[in-house]
Amino acid sequence: MTKPLPPLNAVRAFEAASRHLNLSRAAEELGVTQGAISKQVIALEDFIGVQLFLREPGGLQLTHEGGNLKEAIAPAFSTLAEAFARYSRRAPRSNSIRISTVASFASQFLVPRLSRFKERFPACELEFLTSIRLVDLAREEFDIAVRYGPGGWEGVQSEPLSTGTLVPVCAPAVLERAGGNLDRVLADNRRIQSAASNEWRHWAEAAGIDLARVTPTYIMEEFTVAISGALAGEGLALSPDILVIDRIRRGELVQFSPVTVRTGYCYHVVHTTAALRRPFVPQVIAWLREEAAVAP
Repeated sequence: MTKPLPPLNAVRAFEAASRHLNLSRAAEELGVTQGAISKQVIALEDFIGVQLFLREPGGLQLTHEGGNLKEAIAPAFSTLAEAFARYSRRAPRSNSIRISTVASFASQFLVPRLSRFKERFPACELEFLTSIRLVDLAREEFDIAVRYGPGGWEGVQSEPLSTGTLVPVCAPAVLERAGGNLDRVLADNRRIQSAASNEWRHWAEAAGIDLARVTPTYIMEEFTVAISGALAGEGLALSPDILVIDRIRRGELVQFSPVTVRTGYCYHVVHTTAALRRPFVPQVIAWLREEAAVAP
């Protein structure tokens, strides 16, 4: 049977008092009165049945049992501090904008534009956390989300940042080896499957290609991995235009066919109505739309 824990407020009061050896400073740290700290310490002493402090004219002194308890609980408080450090709340008027997004959008679109963001918003700090989890913008501390999907999520406002067009790309060397011949490109290289649906089947129908005659696919369930595979010359990717247009312009990737595929999925900027009242949020949303508008 699990032994009952002492009142946690009393443990917290003892921990602060044992560090400061001063009830007033412990009370100031915890935002309570000196009398409240004293009562909590007495309650803890009653609970465990030992005296924890000697109350002397020069201040508090830990008893032998008090010193042992201080050392015993110190690691627990350190662990709690570390566990909750990343959940610390920002100041209400913080100049940080926190975006929840997926790794593909963060790495391929946001990171290459950080310098432009700082030029546009020198007083604003941009934080982005990547996850495939659908965060609750009404309850979690994110100002904006960028999601990949069909849109129309319940309880939030969303608008598309891209057209949902998938572009067929490969490394320049792959196209050069094939002499620019599409049949050879498809025959000599594996296709990389990364979207939830079979995007290559839709592309082949539009391009008039029989995929049964060409090389099988790699399965890479994330656009960032698929793009990395294409950059390394390991395969052919069908990637959202917003993720690859910069690399095409720099010559890192080439579009090996003029045929593209439109899907029902694209990147959306998502936010709550309340988020628009926070500093910088409307401007950052507008900036994302502007950057996405010129990307294709």
